[in-house]
Amino acid sequence: MTKGSSAIEQQMNKLFKHTRAGSYATRNRYAKSCRSFIRFLDEHYHMKNLRNLQDKHIIAYVQYRQEQGISSKTIKNDLGAIRYMHDLLPNTKYELASNLELKQNYNVHLEKTVAVDGDRAWTEKEYTNMLQLLFEQSRTSKIAAITRDVIILERTMGLRVAEAVCMRRSQAESALRTGIYQVQSEAKNGRWRQVPLSAEVKEMLTERLQKIERGERIFVSEGEKAHQIVNQIEKHLERYRGLVETAEGRQRRLNPKSEVKPLTFHGLRYNYVQERMAIEMNKGYTWNVAAQIVTREVGHNRIDVIKIYTNGK
Repeated sequence: MTKGSSAIEQQMNKLFKHTRAGSYATRNRYAKSCRSFIRFLDEHYHMKNLRNLQDKHIIAYVQYRQEQGISSKTIKNDLGAIRYMHDLLPNTKYELASNLELKQNYNVHLEKTVAVDGDRAWTEKEYTNMLQLLFEQSRTSKIAAITRDVIILERTMGLRVAEAVCMRRSQAESALRTGIYQVQSEAKNGRWRQVPLSAEVKEMLTERLQKIERGERIFVSEGEKAHQIVNQIEKHLERYRGLVETAEGRQRRLNPKSEVKPLTFHGLRYNYVQERMAIEMNKGYTWNVAAQIVTREVGHNRIDVIKIYTNGK
């Protein structure tokens, strides 16, 4: 523990030292945000145990940051870090309010910070042509095969590229049994979430599991690192995407600055969100209700973020 640090700062340091939830970069960023919050609690509340953290502390910190002139975007990032830390604590006494609940119950207002920068989705022709190209390459290239399957996971289930690459056999087996895929600690924010298993992924996992031993990962072999595989498949996509881009796709991905966004793994999450929003709204749900469902599936938990994926619509 850090010499001279307070009791709650020592508790925070211990939590971040032992957790593996989220990526290293995410944990590092969250720790920095939480350290500022901890010092605020020390100075204003003399708190001794983080398990006593409750909404009044959050509200006071938001007001304090606003008085400092800190942007709403930064404050929202701080709140995400604080909730991440709170989720790591065992036996907490209180649940923390969401941003929406802070607004509704305590009149805490944070300006919307959505920055719509155009549509990044693929066209259906680009998607099918890329799958066909990768299928042909996969006969002789392991990276091409992984790229193809990660593309399917992103397009039909909305997973982030790192979440897909880190998949374990146990997660795949559970999904095949239940029809629900559980994103675990590999999630960007460390929060587990559930996503319906798509028919395409069901077929792909059924085939892959025949070659994967128990305890192994689906895409990362022994001696390999997940971030290395992520880097290799991103470079593979960059190398070949020009072969399948269409005029329609380039026009679709033209942003307000007249820049054409290239085909990326992240763009497939745009496809997933747009399709899922249409499905839920066709059931008769309002935009807000549909967005609440879909935002949980893609691991955001904020409905305003959905407007980024739907190009402000």
